[in-house]
Amino acid sequence: IRVMESCYLWMTGFGNASYFYYTADYSLVRFLRMLWRLNFAVVLLYLSQGRTYILYHACLLHTFYLFMVFATMRIAKGVNSTKWGLRIKAAVLAVVIFVVWDLDAGLFQILFHPLLGDRPMLGAPSGAYYEWYFRSSLDHWSACLGMLFALNAPVASLMMRKLETQPVSNHILGKTFIG
Repeated sequence: IRVMESCYLWMTGFGNASYFYYTADYSLVRFLRMLWRLNFAVVLLYLSQGRTYILYHACLLHTFYLFMVFATMRIAKGVNSTKWGLRIKAAVLAVVIFVVWDLDAGLFQILFHPLLGDRPMLGAPSGAYYEWYFRSSLDHWSACLGMLFALNAPVASLMMRKLETQPVSNHILGKTFIG
């Protein structure tokens, strides 16, 4: 289940980055529609069942990583079509993820503890902060890697098309090597 959830978060990064890259649609309406699709059923469930939102951590992760991809693609959106613009933005995102989750300098606690707290609750006996740390740290690279794959897909597709123009033996050998 953990691997499938991480793969789905990878697909969140891939799908959202692809959409924003190809359409450049950063409108508020589009963003709110995405939030609605991700959260409507979960909000309805947690309100009607008297549960806590942290119980539905998969939805919370997808929402958080949607914000991450949206912010990365939206900030300085004019450089998204340049050769180095997206690469630099992706590198900055990777550094931010590393500093917040992997460096263990207390930045994660500074950012999230005031919002979530340590009060025990259903689904989070050690508090929502600990549960969010546990859940988000397991998959904190997944959406970023999906985003990187999406941003490099056009180049990879071009390379594959060039490979397919080669003689059949080189074509098969190249694809075998890649595989």
